[in-house]
Amino acid sequence: MQQGKVLRERLEIWADDGHVVPCLFLTPIDDDHQAGAVVAVHQHAGNYALGKGELAGLDGDPQMAFALELAEAGMPTLVPDLLGFEERQRNTADPWQAEHREAWNLVVSGSTWQGLHTGDIAMVTGWLDAEVRGPLGIAGHSLGGQIGLFNLACDLRLRAGVLSCGIGTLESFEREAISHNPAWFVPNLRKAGDTHLVAQAIENQRVMIVAGRNDPLFPFSDVQGLISSFREGVADFVPFQGGHAFPAAQRRRAVSWLRASLIAARSMP
Repeated sequence: MQQGKVLRERLEIWADDGHVVPCLFLTPIDDDHQAGAVVAVHQHAGNYALGKGELAGLDGDPQMAFALELAEAGMPTLVPDLLGFEERQRNTADPWQAEHREAWNLVVSGSTWQGLHTGDIAMVTGWLDAEVRGPLGIAGHSLGGQIGLFNLACDLRLRAGVLSCGIGTLESFEREAISHNPAWFVPNLRKAGDTHLVAQAIENQRVMIVAGRNDPLFPFSDVQGLISSFREGVADFVPFQGGHAFPAAQRRRAVSWLRASLIAARSMP
């Protein structure tokens, strides 16, 4: 289906264990093949009815339609539903309870909710890598930024990423009594070095971190401290006056930055 200057296709990507990740694939009609392609990851916001459709501009907050903006800028963009959201809701009567129950069940079986999300994004990244020429990037807001951080740390196929209002430290969440989605709480992560350890694992990649100075979910001073943990030359920090949001000016800058970073990655080993 055509959506302005973008073609939108719904597809299903199947995992080896048989579970399915529904996605929207947004491709620019006038693709000059200069940039690579992007995986875009949706927010949480406690709204389990929304997922990929919000990023594609079909529903929800227009501020979140950055997947459509990425495609309009010439980057084919794949948008999956995370488990528990939109087409992958597990219990529409009480999705919050379903998310937390399944997260803790994973922990006691030796896995994590973050690991499940990271694995699904790695799987769809593999599909995109096989389908589109050029380097790959990732972009996400809030939960999407959080997942982008972990996937960049474990997947070298991702050459660049935009993380909007989605990174912080476990220490700050405990100190300020901030409630977050259960994927944040990876056993032993804080003891091993907190999210500083994850940031340090990102190497030979580029990251843009967008952060609101008054974001109630991610204390700004702790975000600043986390920025210093990235390796030299990896992170570009874009703070703005505001809260937990992805305003138009920051989205435009992020889209331009990601396109330039992927084009530059073409000439790098």
